Amino acid sequence: MDILSNSSSSSSRVKVEFTDPSGTYPLVASELESRLPLRNLHWNSSSRPLRSIDSLYVELVPDEYSAPQFQKRAASSAGLPGAHDPGVAVRESSDLRRGSEPSISKKERRHQIPGLRQTPYLKLFLLRCDDSETYKASSRKLVREWIKAHTPPSQTSTTINNQENHDAFEWMIVHIVLPDVQNNSVWPNRGSLSVLDKIRADFNGSTKSTIDRVAQIPVMKSLQVQGTTVNPIPSGIARDQFLRESNRAWEDLLSKAKALILTSFDLRVRQYEEDIKAKSAQRSLPGWNFCTFFVLKEGLSRGFESVGLVEDALMGYDELSAELYTAIEEERQKSSTGVETSLFRGYTQELRIQAEQAIAEARGNIVDSVNAQVSTTLQLDTERKPYRELILANNISAFDFESYVFARQIALLSRIARLAPTAGSPTGGRDQEDMIVLAEIARRSLKFITSAGRSIREDLRASILPKEDADEAYLGLRYNVVENIVASWTYSSCQQILSGTAPPSLMLQLESTLQVPFVHPGSPPSEGVKQHTSQGRSTALPRPPIRTTSLLGRPPSNNDSLSHDGFTEDDTYPQQSPLQNEAQTGLYILAAQRAELYIVARRALTSLGRRQGWEIAWPDSTGNIAVQEENMDEISLDDSPRIQQNEADTETHAPTIRSSTKYGIHSSISSGALASRLNFFAAYDDHTATACGHYKISDDRRSAEAMTADLALVRYILEDYTTAVTYFQQLASFYAENDWSELEISILDLYAACLKKLARRDDYISIVLKMLASIVQRSRHLPRLKMPVEPYNSGSIRSQTAVDACKYLKDLLHASKSQDEPVIAAMKKYFSDIRLDSSIVHFDSKDGFKVPLSFQYLLPASLEILKIEARIISATEGQTREIWLSSEETMKAEKGLLTTFLVSNIMVPDWYLLDQITVRVDNVLFTHQILPAEGSKFFGGSRTSTSSDGLFTLGARTFIWPRQGSVEVRASLYPHIHLEESRSVMCEISSGANTISSGKLLVRAASAGLRLHTANAELVDADSRVLDRSQGGIVGFELIPAHSSIKIRIPYRLDNEMKEISLRTEISYTTVDGTFMYGDSHTLPVLLPLGVNVHDVFKQHALFSKFSISTSTAIPLRLLKCQVEGTEDFEASSPKLQTTDICVFSRQPASMVCKISPKERTEQRTDPLQTKLSMRIQYLCLDEEILVAILARFTNSLRNSDFEDFARPLQQWLSTVVRTKLSHENLELMGLLREVEMSMFQDFNWEQIVVALPLERRDKLLSWLSKWSHDNSVVEIPQNFDEDQTRTITIPVEVPQTPVVHTASLRVVGHTHEIPHLGGSIAVGHCIPAELLLQHTRRWDGKGEVPEQEHGELEFYYELDASPETWLIGGRRKAQFSAKEDQVVTFPVLLIPQRAGHLMFPSIEVKRVEKPGATSGDTMLAPDAAVTCEVDYQSQGCSVLVVPNLRSTTVGVEPEAGGRGAWLVDAQSRQEVVSG
Repeated sequence: MDILSNSSSSSSRVKVEFTDPSGTYPLVASELESRLPLRNLHWNSSSRPLRSIDSLYVELVPDEYSAPQFQKRAASSAGLPGAHDPGVAVRESSDLRRGSEPSISKKERRHQIPGLRQTPYLKLFLLRCDDSETYKASSRKLVREWIKAHTPPSQTSTTINNQENHDAFEWMIVHIVLPDVQNNSVWPNRGSLSVLDKIRADFNGSTKSTIDRVAQIPVMKSLQVQGTTVNPIPSGIARDQFLRESNRAWEDLLSKAKALILTSFDLRVRQYEEDIKAKSAQRSLPGWNFCTFFVLKEGLSRGFESVGLVEDALMGYDELSAELYTAIEEERQKSSTGVETSLFRGYTQELRIQAEQAIAEARGNIVDSVNAQVSTTLQLDTERKPYRELILANNISAFDFESYVFARQIALLSRIARLAPTAGSPTGGRDQEDMIVLAEIARRSLKFITSAGRSIREDLRASILPKEDADEAYLGLRYNVVENIVASWTYSSCQQILSGTAPPSLMLQLESTLQVPFVHPGSPPSEGVKQHTSQGRSTALPRPPIRTTSLLGRPPSNNDSLSHDGFTEDDTYPQQSPLQNEAQTGLYILAAQRAELYIVARRALTSLGRRQGWEIAWPDSTGNIAVQEENMDEISLDDSPRIQQNEADTETHAPTIRSSTKYGIHSSISSGALASRLNFFAAYDDHTATACGHYKISDDRRSAEAMTADLALVRYILEDYTTAVTYFQQLASFYAENDWSELEISILDLYAACLKKLARRDDYISIVLKMLASIVQRSRHLPRLKMPVEPYNSGSIRSQTAVDACKYLKDLLHASKSQDEPVIAAMKKYFSDIRLDSSIVHFDSKDGFKVPLSFQYLLPASLEILKIEARIISATEGQTREIWLSSEETMKAEKGLLTTFLVSNIMVPDWYLLDQITVRVDNVLFTHQILPAEGSKFFGGSRTSTSSDGLFTLGARTFIWPRQGSVEVRASLYPHIHLEESRSVMCEISSGANTISSGKLLVRAASAGLRLHTANAELVDADSRVLDRSQGGIVGFELIPAHSSIKIRIPYRLDNEMKEISLRTEISYTTVDGTFMYGDSHTLPVLLPLGVNVHDVFKQHALFSKFSISTSTAIPLRLLKCQVEGTEDFEASSPKLQTTDICVFSRQPASMVCKISPKERTEQRTDPLQTKLSMRIQYLCLDEEILVAILARFTNSLRNSDFEDFARPLQQWLSTVVRTKLSHENLELMGLLREVEMSMFQDFNWEQIVVALPLERRDKLLSWLSKWSHDNSVVEIPQNFDEDQTRTITIPVEVPQTPVVHTASLRVVGHTHEIPHLGGSIAVGHCIPAELLLQHTRRWDGKGEVPEQEHGELEFYYELDASPETWLIGGRRKAQFSAKEDQVVTFPVLLIPQRAGHLMFPSIEVKRVEKPGATSGDTMLAPDAAVTCEVDYQSQGCSVLVVPNLRSTTVGVEPEAGGRGAWLVDAQSRQEVVSG
């Protein structure tokens, strides 16, 4: 069935009646039809928004007195199959008489219920009048009488006429002009213009608001008029002018016709709305009849439909459908209370005939074949019965009433489907345009079919009343016949809708998504998809007007939800999936609705099969499949639905046994799907697979998996285990993900049974584990449910209430023993509330620890746990260490809370999280891997302890800490540093209370670029012990007595510069109690805390070096010793420190001057000079002094308390807090005061570490720590120190080398004293005679870079430099000279001071000059080769007092000038230079 081809078009057009006394309609018919339908109409109502009508179809109907020469035109209806033109239809009267004059017809009596007949919206009078005389003589009278007879109600004001607005119409005069026949002119007679004016003057009225009802149309065809052939269409230029005039005339006619039709339509709508409003107000009055109201309101909807407003019409029918449902429910309520009702007929005749026929056949009676011809499927033809007359007569059943309204809705939806073609589609987009509408049709059909089943059931029970003496067999037969008819009608109707809503594109996509086809010997062909894909829909119908719609594609409202089924009374239809949003394609929506139809059809089929003894259901509590064989004759009373309470008393108690029967089932079903058991399963499988494919297309995974479950069940019943396993594999994970534990248990039960039949042991073990997990999951969730919840399936799945968990657990353990590898199972599915205590328990006499572990065992069966292992990982960010814990004894697990201890001999202090736990039972390992998420901050890291699946409780962090007296490894930098040697790390191993017989130390670099040379490790303060360095990266050692320690020095190298290094130490040691392991992480600063700068001053016989010692890390230092050691060639003398130590701050460095003198060689030596000296500095860092002082005070207090056993974790925490909170400003203050104010640390946050200690001692420990902080507010830093705390650094100091050192001095001639002792003053401009003395030595040239010339001389040049503003230098300011070593060379110079003041002597620069071509042995020297020369300028820093060259000055001042009149009178210069 094609849904779109079933819509009736009789009410989808506007009727226009014309009167043609002159027979001129054939002259304009072709041109008129070519311009129809009317387009672009706009209806503006006062009570509704603006409506646009793109196309309006017109049905032209002649009146019964039209001219007899009018010829009937066949098949000319608008938009119908076989129409000559898609825009117009013509109906003609068969009793017209040629040549008769029109007369006035008697008015037809209107029906008292408006809307029962279709009346014209517009009446046309086709007038032919060629001249004014004819018009005056006959035509005017004829038109006037016609107008008088056809005056529309809109032009009167009486009450009676106002009520007739239901059939309101307008009238119009069309003047048809013929060509001038006598003159054979192509133009009409000019007299026609005057006739048109007269018609307008006579009938249009004289007011401005009068509507123009007159139009004139010229003839445009070659015609045979009065025996003469005329061609009114001219040629050439006149042709174009004529066509323009003709088009203008036609446009004028059509525009007036559109306006008049809309006027009539508006009057009708307003009248209908007023009547409907009045009738609605009378609803509560006695005598109000719903059927009458229905016909009235339907007339309005039909009016909308006639003008193309299909959406408004559909909305009206939707309102009527809701009101009808309310009326039917009210009638049912009245009937149930015993009140007599007469609104609807009690039963449907066709259904009664079918039921009586089935009962008669069952009882062996002969059935009348004529009465047996009844329809048992959905009827969409509204012309099959006179529904509207039956409605008015209150002689229609509720089922027929609902069927009629539904058929009208489908007809309107089918028309809308043809209103929205898709642009760009070569076929008009038929397949695409129908998707949304077909989905809406399917949705409405689904709702109607499921609700109509109840009406049919009640209809049949009312029509076939049981007799008082009816036996139990008759009652069972009656029940089965009724239910068979209902189920047959439901099944057939679903198939009918499915075949009509199957576009090819959906069918093509469906073929690719279908499940495994049903293949069984003797099975019938599939009744599902194949029959739909081969069907097509006729496209011969012309398309109605195009309009967009917003009514379709919307999600169904709450009122649209289905509340009834179509086949049994007790079953309820599953809640319908809502339509997807508008952004989804129509294909998805249509697929979802069709899938629901397949489900309804399948449930009807299941209902029919159940009464034949074939039932498909999930296992019950005993594990049995509820399916009966074909040869069974009886079914239990429990499998039959209940009889309604309103039936006769004899029928309220259903019979205990009802015969299996096929009576009442449609012949196509009984001979097809119900022909045999295999046919039934094939049809069930086909419907299920097709529904599953539709769900997949609509992206409804849950429903698709539910269908897959039913497919698997069918294959299991038919013992097709291989195919069933394929389906079960898809289902197991889906139900587990969506937490459908009850259904999952049923599925896994069958899945395991199939695997066991197929002997697939590995898969069987896996599925049994899943089943046990589902049992646990269901038992955990059920207590939280307030009421049982039935998850959605197809209706055939029944929950499995119990599964023998003990049996499956026993089978699991038995099957696992034959496996080569252990069976791995997820622990979180069988255990919960796993908690590892945050505090550990130490052993009394040995190292190691144990941790309490508690968990809930959830399985109802007991088992014996062989071993429990757990892995804990560091909670510190950046750390990857792990510790394995294990149980020491087996334990028997019963359902409930279990507690045990996990033990470990590995001690690595840190915060830990439980990362993995394993429980071993025989050959089954229950494991769980935890991946903590990053987030919450905690000590030393940012890992959280809460499992993402809720398996672990909060607070699962565990702090591992060593007991007092256990082994400890401390790492530090080797305290003696030599910058020319490799630096080392020192590891100190303390045995504590243990006597270590042997052990191994593993040191690993945790910083990139750190290279540890364990092969070069050696003992510090070595005794007789020997280290074993045969294994790479491991250092072995021998006996370490109790309460002793050893120190191992390990050199290292850095590939790049860094401020600190990180390393991990692990020590494995053996004692009398076993083998243990201790590990720790260390971070050591490698940046040297001090820096040394040196400044050298060369003298002729000695070198003076000034060393400046400063801090490089802003941490104050205490210098204990500082000295420079000489060599064989150089002697160094450094002063001793004035005090015992010197404090060095970041802004206060320490300085020391050292004198270095070369030693005289007593014998001839060939080895090079040893110029590298050593500077040794012994120091203490202030932060280490502070930490040692605080820890010493804290440790002494702990020894006198009850908490000495917590010393290790508390000391570690205190050390961390002190190092973190020390600032540079505080360090300088502490270094000056030599004391520590404990208040600067504010709060030690002891709670963060105490929380990891035993619970019973936490409060007392917190009180003691708080008291200690209060009592020790100030901690003094002692001056004395232990040699082990000090550090020593050896810095190599290279004696600087220079080729030549000159000694220069300026001496004033004529004075007996040296220049530095010059006294007196010198006048500006006076000359100072002086001598420049130069002497050089080469004793600092250790490399011999300066070659000597002949006679041992070297050539130099000097230059005196001074600012011209200070000195004028005369004499030999710049000169070149040659001299031998230690030779004194003198040069005279003249100094002239240029300004007064203390003037420094000019500076001097001396350089060596190499002559071109000079040789040094066999080497040719470059010309003027520069050689560095150091100058010891002894006159540097000497100054001369220079005064102005004036002895006296006389100045004149005039007092009368107010001090402004002053002048120089006399001045006397100095005659001699004053000298001291």
